[in-house]
Amino acid sequence: GLARATRLAQLHCRRGRRAAAQAAPMARSLLLALLPVVATAGASVAGTGSVSAVQKVIELLESMTAKAQQDKHAEEVEYAKFKQFCGDTIETKTRDVKQSTELIEVLSADATKLEEDTKKLSAKLQELNDVITSTKAELKAAKEQREKDHADYSAEIEDHSETNYALERAIAVLQKQNFNRQQAEEALVQLSQSGSLPKSAQRTLAALLQMGVGDDFLSKDSPEAVAYEFQSGGIIELLKKLHGEFREKQTEAEKEEMNSRMAHEMLSQDLTDTIEGAERDIAYLTEWLQEKKELLADTKKKLAATTEDRDSDEAYLSDLKVECLEKGKSFQEKQGLRAEEIEAIEKATEILRSPEVSGSAEKHLPALVATSQGAALAQLRAA
Repeated sequence: GLARATRLAQLHCRRGRRAAAQAAPMARSLLLALLPVVATAGASVAGTGSVSAVQKVIELLESMTAKAQQDKHAEEVEYAKFKQFCGDTIETKTRDVKQSTELIEVLSADATKLEEDTKKLSAKLQELNDVITSTKAELKAAKEQREKDHADYSAEIEDHSETNYALERAIAVLQKQNFNRQQAEEALVQLSQSGSLPKSAQRTLAALLQMGVGDDFLSKDSPEAVAYEFQSGGIIELLKKLHGEFREKQTEAEKEEMNSRMAHEMLSQDLTDTIEGAERDIAYLTEWLQEKKELLADTKKKLAATTEDRDSDEAYLSDLKVECLEKGKSFQEKQGLRAEEIEAIEKATEILRSPEVSGSAEKHLPALVATSQGAALAQLRAA
């Protein structure tokens, strides 16, 4: 009867000690508290020997069982919430990390492309600036050459014009039937001073002028005869031939001057168009380059922020997984201890409900009390 119950209670006390040695501090404290409560309740009824006192202890144990079950359920509910939080948060953060990693790849590719674009645009702008510099130099050289050519053609045209005037004047004077000797000499002198005349023509004019030094020059017989000699000697024909040649030379020089001017104008227009086109391209590309640089800066900023967020999420996710794993292990351990506590209390209640204990309370309860007190003291020392 009661002796058997006493042995069973002692056995459960030893089991309680083994469970307490492996339990967490809070669970161990709860198990240790069980034996002193039973001992105290038993001592209070030992002197009376009343069965109702045993029932009071049973009620106390049942209350402790209900409280332990309530605490166990509360821990289950609380852990279920935490487990749900772990699952949801790990899923969300894992998805965020994946999306951030994908976005980082896209932003990195965009940044690389933008950097290449800015380099190409910068190189193109440098090329256009070089084109403008070289074209302006070419335009300047063309202008200087045109000014030189214009001066040369103008001098040639003026020289041919003066020679033609001298030839026309000499021919007009010599063709007269009654020409003035002084006028003829002046016309021939002016003509001889033209550097454009061929050497043979210059020698002929020099000979004529040399003849004019003598007393008989242009004074032989009558003026009509002298004029005839000039004509029959082919002097006028020579001057007319020279006049025709120099008119052609003057015309050719004027034509070349006009062609030179037109060619320069066309070249200048082409070079100017090239410069203006390059300047327009520079203005457009400069604006485009600025947009690319701003977009590149914004992309790098987003890349840095996304990378920072991804790294932060990865660190948080890693810590959370560890925390969830550790709390899961801790919960399982606590649930095991709660189950052992409830089992021990229920077993003690079962023993106290047995007929052997209730019928022999006065005889055996003091021994149970002593045993329980000794066990509690040993557990406290072990703790």
